[in-house]
Amino acid sequence: MGVPVFVKPNKNGSSYGASKVNASDQLAGAIEHAFVYDDEVLVEGFLKGTEFSNGVLRRNGQVVVLPITEIVPHNEFFDFKAKYENQSQEITPARLTPEQTAQVQAQTKLIYEALGCRGICRFDYILVGDTFFFLEANTIPGMSEQSIVPQQARAHGWSITELLDAAVEEALERQAMKLSVGN
Repeated sequence: MGVPVFVKPNKNGSSYGASKVNASDQLAGAIEHAFVYDDEVLVEGFLKGTEFSNGVLRRNGQVVVLPITEIVPHNEFFDFKAKYENQSQEITPARLTPEQTAQVQAQTKLIYEALGCRGICRFDYILVGDTFFFLEANTIPGMSEQSIVPQQARAHGWSITELLDAAVEEALERQAMKLSVGN
């Protein structure tokens, strides 16, 4: 695969244990560091481009794709410090053309439905040239006031209360359907 690569715990969030490896002799140490946080470690090829994130959920049975966020880290990548110590700029809505926005939002909806996701999710992408590469699904995205999905909800015209109400209503509807089918 060659370097640079990213090494990260598979089941951990917030970039805990994640490293960007720029030289082959750093790889073993980065893998050991990631194993401190999880028993599964991923090594991913580096894509040089711009990172975007897109939140999605269901409301009244319909998939709602939120506005896209462009992530501009002040560090080498969107690490813990960039996320939680104000070392990044998060631009919502992202600086994309209408066609690019429609492309990412359609891809987000397709992935949400294909994976059978429920509740609030967030999908991350890297734009390289004219191609959006899907990076990962965040099935438990951060929900602090500064987190990306609440920022997207505000850009969509919802308060965080409305966002959470939509998620709770969907869960209650799903549960009611399960109970009615079970009887």
